[in-house]
Amino acid sequence: MTDVPSEIMTKMERFCAFQERCEKDVRRKLTSFHLSEDQEDKVVKLLKDNQFLDENRYAEAFVRGKVRVGWGRQKIVAALRAKGIPSEFIDRHCAAIPADDYAATLRKAIEKWRRSHPDETPNSPKLVRHLLSKGYAMEEVLWEMKNDEC
Repeated sequence: MTDVPSEIMTKMERFCAFQERCEKDVRRKLTSFHLSEDQEDKVVKLLKDNQFLDENRYAEAFVRGKVRVGWGRQKIVAALRAKGIPSEFIDRHCAAIPADDYAATLRKAIEKWRRSHPDETPNSPKLVRHLLSKGYAMEEVLWEMKNDEC
């Protein structure tokens, strides 16, 4: 393997230290430096060895952040798969989402939609489509809407 310029290594360490990154993000950033494939591989290996890059840690942070902003499990899983995160990390961190927090996030999304669409019926098909687009499963949506009526 050929050597990587230290200034590129420093930039990539800062890039990864700023927020959690996955390997795909790092490789996308490395293309701007016009390195050889061997050099890119070496950078990724060094970042992993020095714990700047960790796909498990990335998946955990990603899931936590996306639940906080109202994404459903299905959308989170699809986004992580698109990033090339291993299924074991996706499954582990999606299963760790607290059920109460997840249900509260879904209820909050329902309430927000209903406030912004006062002319719609409470269980409008538009609401269902909106929640499905946010990544919630049909069963979750129907269950929450049914329980919300009580």
